Parts: sequence; structure tokens; C-alpha cells
Amino acid sequence: MTRVLVAYATRFGSTREIASAIVHELNAAGLIAQAAETSGGLVPEDYDAFVIGSPLYGGTWLSSAGIFAAVMAERISGKPVALFSVGTLMLKSPERGRAEHTDFIESLVEVSRSSTGLNVVADAVFPGYFDRANLPWMLRFVDRFVPTPQGDHRNWPEIQQWAKSLVPRFDSSLASTPPPGKEIL
Repeated sequence: MTRVLVAYATRFGSTREIASAIVHELNAAGLIAQAAETSGGLVPEDYDAFVIGSPLYGGTWLSSAGIFAAVMAERISGKPVALFSVGTLMLKSPERGRAEHTDFIESLVEVSRSSTGLNVVADAVFPGYFDRANLPWMLRFVDRFVPTPQGDHRNWPEIQQWAKSLVPRFDSSLASTPPPGKEIL
């Protein structure tokens, strides 16, 4: 059975809920998945595949998720990894939101190459949940001039579909990875 860790960082809980939905879909498909915050003491050797996600603020993930992905790159080398970002920029400008996500993912993969690299098999960016009350006072001031639509903008069917699409990617990637000590000829 394929064991999957869905590691996430969250500021207000929205990304945790997305991680839970991903775990639900992976478990329903017959994998053994569990979610955990990236700041916890995780043992990557206990898993066969990984999903790592974070909110995207100003073109970067929360530090715990970015550090987890970069630091763990060597320990999860060769294992399939899917990455997701959550952000409200997708609401105002889907193109800019996707570009911001893509730029960050490319930089993360580049940083991980300094060790052995992440084996990224999929990535996605999803709109998030926005509650003005969660903003620090300075961002509330900025939000007055360029307001973000308030509310839950997560597209649950899209998230579920993406999670389901990971199953064959994880399976095919793991099938092509030799057991420890074995080489593919």
C-alpha cells in the first residue's frame, strides 16, 4: 500500500481543510494518507509519496512549508511529490495567481536541486478563503484600496479532482522506482 504524507502550512486553517480533503480522496482511492503540519517532527522515510502545500503570500509560501520542502528534498529524493498553493490573488487575476505559483514552485525545485531535487509529479494552485477580520491592521488598510472578495472561494470539486489525479501519478512513479539497493536496467 502506498503511504502518502500530506504536509501543509496554514495561517488561518483554510489550507488545513484543503489538506484534509486531499487526504480523504487519497484514502478513498485505496492509498494510506495522513495530513500533518510541516512544522511538526515528520519522518519522511515512513512515506512513499508526498503532497506539500501552503498559502501563497507575496509570491512565497509560509516559511515552514518552503523550508520543509527544501530541507527534506534529499530525504525524499526519488519519491513522487505533488505541490499545491492556496491564494486569493487567483480571485482578482487568475493568470497572475498561476504565474506567482509557478514562479515559486520553479524556485523551490531549483533550490532543492542543490541537494538531489524534488521529484515533482504534479502541482496546482487553488483560490482560498478570505476573511478581512484575519488581516493585520496594515493589510486591512491596503485592502481598502484594492479589496479582495470576502468569503470561501475554494472550489471543492476541483480540489477533489486534483487529489484523485494524483493516485495514478504516485502509482506509476513508484512502479518505476527500484527498491532500495536495486537498479532499473
